[in-house]
Amino acid sequence: MRGWQRAGALIPFFHSADAPVPTPGAIFTSAVAPGSESRRPQQTVAPLHAVLRDGGSVAYDERFTKPETDALMSEVMTRHGTVLVVWEHSKIPACVAALPDAPPVPSEWPNDRYDLVWALERRGSGWAFTQIAQRLLAGDGQA
Repeated sequence: MRGWQRAGALIPFFHSADAPVPTPGAIFTSAVAPGSESRRPQQTVAPLHAVLRDGGSVAYDERFTKPETDALMSEVMTRHGTVLVVWEHSKIPACVAALPDAPPVPSEWPNDRYDLVWALERRGSGWAFTQIAQRLLAGDGQA
C-alpha cells in the first residue's frame, strides 16, 4: 500500500511548477526477465509515466535487465535533458559507476530507504552528485 502511495506522490515531485527536479524527458526502468523478476521499478514509475505519456513528452525504455547497468548507462548517455532511472536499489551505485568521470557516491543504497533520489548533473567533463530526500509521505527521512 505504501509503495502505491509513494508512486502517486512522485507525480508532483517530478512534474509540477515547484518540482525539486526537472520533469524527465526519458524514463528508464528495468526489464522483467529471469533473474530480474520484480516489477517494483515499473510499478513505482507507472503513475508518473502515465501522466507524462498522456502529455506526449516522455520516452520510456525497459529493455535492460537489472544486471545490465553498463548497457543501460551507455543508452542514458545518448539522451539530452533530464533522465529518470528507476532501478533496483542495490544496482544504483553500479549505474553511477558506469558513467564517464563518475562522481563519488555512497557504495550502497540504504536498504530501508525508498524516499531518496540521486540527482546527477553534468558539469564539464564530470558530474555533480546530490542526494534529495523526497519527504512525500509521513515517516520519510532527511537526505
